[in-house]
Amino acid sequence: MRFILAGLVLAAVPLLSHADEWFTVYGDPERTAQDLIQIRPNSLAHLEGDLLSVEVRITRASVRQAYGGGTYRGHSSSVAVDCEGHRAWYTRMKFYGEPGWTGPVTMERSFRQDEAPVVFKEIPDQADRLIRAACRLRR
Repeated sequence: MRFILAGLVLAAVPLLSHADEWFTVYGDPERTAQDLIQIRPNSLAHLEGDLLSVEVRITRASVRQAYGGGTYRGHSSSVAVDCEGHRAWYTRMKFYGEPGWTGPVTMERSFRQDEAPVVFKEIPDQADRLIRAACRLRR
């Protein structure tokens, strides 16, 4: 009986660890103090029509200005993606003062449609790359 239980636990481990996997759109996941953009594939949800929702996390190499004011080094966010219109915007953001999503959340914000577009100043073309990656996941 003990061997059967151990086998079931071992079989479940890949499922549990896979649930929190992040796909790196930009940067090196081993260097969270540098610019890094990731999406969580398992968070993908269809909203309506061609609209998707996906979790995104970003950490920056230097202090940045947040939408609505304040500074941050990293954020974890919910993003709405319009695949047909090839655009995306943040709907919810949690900001961190430290890189790599460490330390306490320093502020949280929610946004309406198109209020906070996904752009990565000083990292060209990565917003487009994030949109393409999210839209490929929906298939």
